[in-house]
Amino acid sequence: MDLNKSIQKAKRKNLVRIAGISILITLVSLGLLIVALDKIATNNYRKLDKALFNYQTIAAPNTQIDSQVIANSSFLGGDVVTNQSKNIDGYIVPWSSLRSKYTTWRNSIDYNELTNSWYHSDQNSYEYNRQTKQKVATFYHPSIKKYYDNVKNELPELKKMDNYVAEVAISFDRPYTYREVQEMLPENINVVWLYLFSEERDERVGPSGMPVYGFQLSNDAKNNSADKDNFFDSFDTHFASAGNKQAAAFIKENKDKKMDELPVLGVMVTGQTQNLTELENQSYIRGSSIGVTVPTVPYITPEK
Repeated sequence: MDLNKSIQKAKRKNLVRIAGISILITLVSLGLLIVALDKIATNNYRKLDKALFNYQTIAAPNTQIDSQVIANSSFLGGDVVTNQSKNIDGYIVPWSSLRSKYTTWRNSIDYNELTNSWYHSDQNSYEYNRQTKQKVATFYHPSIKKYYDNVKNELPELKKMDNYVAEVAISFDRPYTYREVQEMLPENINVVWLYLFSEERDERVGPSGMPVYGFQLSNDAKNNSADKDNFFDSFDTHFASAGNKQAAAFIKENKDKKMDELPVLGVMVTGQTQNLTELENQSYIRGSSIGVTVPTVPYITPEK
């Protein structure tokens, strides 16, 4: 009897030992799996974070990212919340926010929120931001001869807007070098964004909704060459896997040019409305489109 009890006791100890080792192995494996999944999710977050900044660098006229933070984070993924604004001659106004997702398997950018909406009626036709409902300034490519709703020139409308600051998209009749642009435009307006590229699509049957590409100019002109280099790095990354022949040709032709020789298709300008009207009837302007406008107040001084 004593021998049988000893054998049974030994068996129970062995089972407990095996169960303990199995639980330990399971916990360690689960911990390693969680660490591995977390690293993969973190790596995907970094890729998403970079992709969002790259897109803002090349395709967001006069738009700045104020903050970009993680929300609802776990080892399986989370959300990246991007808050944006516009600077209209010293007046900061809210712009659309974005919520993008990253997981251990993939990233997801809500390009629907990055695309403008279109309003069209018998009296009006214009693009607007989906969230803020603000009118979006439209650029016109000099090589596209006919647009669905024609090429507009809205500069004269600014004469009716006293005590306002505004942003206006100025589209040129042909490409001009950046040096020529600097010489053409008045000094009492802010040139904040350069329009360099957009795909040439048939716009006669309806708006294609294609984004325009360019970059924001730093307040310090000494940084403009760095702005250009940063644009081409981000632009090349954005189109690297797309096989876009127009974009590839644009990069090849212009990436190594000096800032002064860079061909510019248009500019986004900001300023007081009475200063912006000085651009009216300039021969180099093919079209002009007003974007965000803000009434001035005594306690915020316009920058130009």
